[in-house]
Amino acid sequence: MKFNRFSLSGQGAALLTFCLLPAGHLLAQELELPSQEVVAAPVADENGYQAKRASTASKSSVALKDEAQSVQVVTPQTIEDFQVRSLDDAMKFVSGMTQSNTLAGTQDGFVKRGFGGNADGSILRDGIRSSLSRNFSATTERVEVLKGPASLLYGALEPGGLINVISKKPQYQWGTQLSADSYSFGGGSLAVDVTGPIADSGLAFRLIAEHQHEDYWRNFGEEEHSLIAPSLSWEGERLRLNIAYEYKEYSSPVDRGTVIINGKPAKVSYNDRFGESWSKAEGIDELLTATAEYQLSDDWSTRLTYGWNNERYDYAEARPNALNATTGALSRRSDGSEHDNQTQYLAWDWIGNASLFSQRHDLLIGADTERVDNFRGDTWRGPAVGGFNIYNPIYGDLAAPSLLNPAQSDRSDELHSRSIYAKDNWHLNDQWIVVLGGRYQRFEQLVEQGRGATYTRTTDRTDTTFLPFGGLVFQLSDQVAFYGNYSRSFVPNASDTNTGQAFDPEEGRSYELGVKLDLPQGIGASLALFDIEKKNVVVTNNSVSEAAGKVGSRGVELDISGRLSEHWELLGSYAYTDTEILDDPSNEGNELVNAARNVGSLYLVHHLHLPQELGQWKLGGGARYVGERAGDNANTFWLDSYTVADAFVTWDSQLLGEKTRLQLNVRNLFNERYYPSSGGNLRVAVGEPRELRMSASVEF
Repeated sequence: MKFNRFSLSGQGAALLTFCLLPAGHLLAQELELPSQEVVAAPVADENGYQAKRASTASKSSVALKDEAQSVQVVTPQTIEDFQVRSLDDAMKFVSGMTQSNTLAGTQDGFVKRGFGGNADGSILRDGIRSSLSRNFSATTERVEVLKGPASLLYGALEPGGLINVISKKPQYQWGTQLSADSYSFGGGSLAVDVTGPIADSGLAFRLIAEHQHEDYWRNFGEEEHSLIAPSLSWEGERLRLNIAYEYKEYSSPVDRGTVIINGKPAKVSYNDRFGESWSKAEGIDELLTATAEYQLSDDWSTRLTYGWNNERYDYAEARPNALNATTGALSRRSDGSEHDNQTQYLAWDWIGNASLFSQRHDLLIGADTERVDNFRGDTWRGPAVGGFNIYNPIYGDLAAPSLLNPAQSDRSDELHSRSIYAKDNWHLNDQWIVVLGGRYQRFEQLVEQGRGATYTRTTDRTDTTFLPFGGLVFQLSDQVAFYGNYSRSFVPNASDTNTGQAFDPEEGRSYELGVKLDLPQGIGASLALFDIEKKNVVVTNNSVSEAAGKVGSRGVELDISGRLSEHWELLGSYAYTDTEILDDPSNEGNELVNAARNVGSLYLVHHLHLPQELGQWKLGGGARYVGERAGDNANTFWLDSYTVADAFVTWDSQLLGEKTRLQLNVRNLFNERYYPSSGGNLRVAVGEPRELRMSASVEF
């Protein structure tokens, strides 16, 4: 789009970064510079595939080298060039991320430093915990990944880290983008993105709309969604307001993948599903966010943030129940459920800096309240039905879910929390920064299930926790910074569904050391070493459950991105993660499920040097390697390692409007067969084969 090429050149995220700067900093720049320079200045914060600033670790824009934590950014340029269309696509460019159980392909789920799964609360939308199954959309500007415990600012979280999906914001320059793409398995999408000022009112708007209808790559099924997302901004002399809404209707196949026979995926047709045509999830997603930021002085601002997101969906599957490994006979159940999940969030933050004994303190002080409600309504559980064979699948013998199970219906899982927190980046001098922080959180957990005579309240507890954070940054030079940190995390455990027994929350602690490079030729890199332990993991021994387990993860991560020369750019990562179940009566010494020891990627992009009248051509490609992973915590089977290569070519010109782009992306270039994650021996995800996507866009 136009916006001085902000949204498609990677600079749109820079403007977003600018918008998240503390208001005191904004005012200082506005007093010193002409307005057009203020808009253009943040361009240096992002250069193609390399980001220099992020907002997730401090709730305001901070240089990555000043943070005592590892933060990785998937930039707008990366999203555009590699046609990122999901968080799975985005995580290819971040070290150590592997796919977890995705609930038959319907939910985002990631293992981060050995920990995490679907619906673990580790995915945020603009800093607000998301209750949605899928979180990447046409509204996504960039994705920031904060590694290690993030409970200081975001409360209940696994200790591996979080993913923050940051949305596109209204711009004060007119721009329109029309785009379309076609998919090699059939179908495609259409989208429009319009933004600009509203007269001289100080208001700016943005409207994004998209419709997608694509054939599922296996033998039947369709992916479909329609999205509309209006947003509005207003800027006065001291006050800035933003409000955004997103609405999406979707339908997606429920696909449990394949099964394990003799420790390996069954040798069956790669394309054939083991489900039925009615196996799908259909629902509605809604998000609403609003912020009001007021400039108190040159050094201080205050910000009020409200967020609400809600997902209502129906889920139906032909659930694999039992397999005869000799004959291939698979019994299945007709299961389904209705869901209504939502998050409400309200935070009041004070952001600024103070000077004490000639030492600068960059401060964040805040309070928040959050309510997460997950409700499963009518739940259908059918009997096991045979007559299906994985080697010769015949469909239509299993009817859609119809047998209601009252005992498992109407399960409500609520978590209410109220917290105060503070973080201080204490600049001792030009080289040393001490980072201190803490969060005091009070939470209430309520779990109820069933209806009528089957109604039970399995959990009703109130507790408090204090989560400290300590870090140190040593800036050897403008290009090199060393850091270390200690932090803690917690996640409330759900009650046992059979006994109603409540358990203490899981608690994690983490140590991390690292170095960050920001080289003048345009290369950024970070290296991190970490050690994490988590206790109070629920384990079962002789049918008795208790929060007594302990698991650990340690490893090293390397991320590198930026410009190698005038015509070459680089994206690369590597992670070694050693996970272990430290205390468990059955699985002690085993590795954690879906956590690969070795994960690495390398992508190169070349800008062709051609006459200007031929347009701008760019070629890119590379591959990602994911090592062997345990298929379950008992380590009874393993998923093989795999390498998947991708490539693209783009042509940019001014043939139509400000910018015209044609692009061809090829995923899984060599048609590798791979299995990205496991939910158990009868639920192993199947990776997508070779896929071609042709896209076109025009900006004016």
